[in-house]
Amino acid sequence: MVALGAPPDVVAEPVGGAARDDPPGAPGPRRPPESVAGRPRWVWAVALALLGMQLLGMLAFSTVQYHRYALTQDFATYSQAWWAIGHGHLDPYSAGLGVPFWRNNAEFAMWPLSVLCAVYPHPVVLLWVQDVVVVASELVALGWILEIIGRRRDRVSPRAARFVAVGAVVALVADPWVYETIAFDFHFEALAALFALLVARDLWAGRTRRLWCWVPLALLSSALGATYLVGVGISGILAGRRTRRPASAVAGLGLAWLVVLGAVGAVGGGGTALRSSYGYLDPSLRGRLGFVDIVLGMLGHPGAVAHMVALHWTVVFGFLVVVGTIGVLSPWGVGMAAVVLVPNVLDASGVFIRGAASFQSWPALPFVLVGTVMVLVRLLEGGALARRLAAVAAGVWAPVAAVIVLVVVPAVPRDWLTVDPSAAAELAHVQGAIAPGAEVVVSQGVSGRFGARGSIYALVRLDQTLPVVRHQVVFVLTTQGTDDALPGLGDAVAAAFVRDHLHARTIASGSGVQAFAWDPPPGTTSVTVP
Repeated sequence: MVALGAPPDVVAEPVGGAARDDPPGAPGPRRPPESVAGRPRWVWAVALALLGMQLLGMLAFSTVQYHRYALTQDFATYSQAWWAIGHGHLDPYSAGLGVPFWRNNAEFAMWPLSVLCAVYPHPVVLLWVQDVVVVASELVALGWILEIIGRRRDRVSPRAARFVAVGAVVALVADPWVYETIAFDFHFEALAALFALLVARDLWAGRTRRLWCWVPLALLSSALGATYLVGVGISGILAGRRTRRPASAVAGLGLAWLVVLGAVGAVGGGGTALRSSYGYLDPSLRGRLGFVDIVLGMLGHPGAVAHMVALHWTVVFGFLVVVGTIGVLSPWGVGMAAVVLVPNVLDASGVFIRGAASFQSWPALPFVLVGTVMVLVRLLEGGALARRLAAVAAGVWAPVAAVIVLVVVPAVPRDWLTVDPSAAAELAHVQGAIAPGAEVVVSQGVSGRFGARGSIYALVRLDQTLPVVRHQVVFVLTTQGTDDALPGLGDAVAAAFVRDHLHARTIASGSGVQAFAWDPPPGTTSVTVP
């Protein structure tokens, strides 16, 4: 009996056993590259072609989305920081978050990314970077998968190996959640996931020196990068003796970084954003909620945990089934599934665990797919019964995954390109008319494109109090856009208040967009839109 997903040149025995080398003649780690991959060239060529077309499609979608103003508050937050750092403000304050940007989630990768502002000073660059990073992650996962198959090619029939390889390519390219991920603004989860994948693959392959190149990059990408390293470390510890020591170091470093960031208030907008999601785990706690508090709350309130799992398990199933689900039975799938999906499942606000916010959960899916391939390969190495079990698993998976793909993928443009061209043209006209030093208050559904300025606030609801920090405030109101756009007649109510109560002058009104310029009286520090 062996542990699923053990490194290629070592078989990990059950608990209490000892790691040993594979029998003489078994595939080892020192074959020439073509043999190590063990992949038919046509599979690799087809995969590269499909991933290339996928990247081109993503870049085109992101460009259209940007020009259609179909970007929300999250993009405003990141584009504001990108713009500010690119213009020499090295410690930017995030107006939307109400804290210095670095306290959002210690996303220090924004500083080197802001160099691109000097090359092409338009925030669409962030969307393009995200597209490239996501496809690069898929490429890393695919290379890992083909290496797994290749190293077992003497024990698996060529036909079965081709079937698994092609299935993995299809799962990567057709995964609907990857398209939801790139459609929702810009986030650093994708970048952190790429570096975590590189760490995990090198750890699995025994390249313990090279993996330390990726570890600091994962940590600096985001606080979530530290969480991902904990997951990778868990996987390496479970996989066997050969990876246990470096995996422990990776997990320990990730955990230590999380504790440090929590102590200085660099997680979840200074720690306050976590209360709405996890405060129910320990209602006695007040103020800032840290990583340790959440873990202790989970251990101390199992009933609350079970209740939240019962509410959200169907969403998790939808994520996992596309990448095979059974990958969570492999050490290399279960670690990331635990650290990514469990916190999302336990989120009481529901913000993290939903299809529209797939960027929160997608980082676990390439790992689960790798784990699924490991489980299938082990089954295919077994006897006739094991091979039949693998065939049954594939037969059940294919139609269920196909249904999810056919339902979700076509809906992505419909759900995210929610600003019509005439409204986008009007918004572009308004944006060009706003003075560089003005404060902008804009409806959440289209706020993303207005982020590249010093003061930008998204109007997410009525009865919202907004700071007044500039001599002129421009209100841009519309019901178009997505992800919590003002519901019903909210924009009309807000427009009437700004026009009639604040006596702001109208600067645009057409195509469902209304814009007003308001010169607040001296001494005004805030305004509440009823």
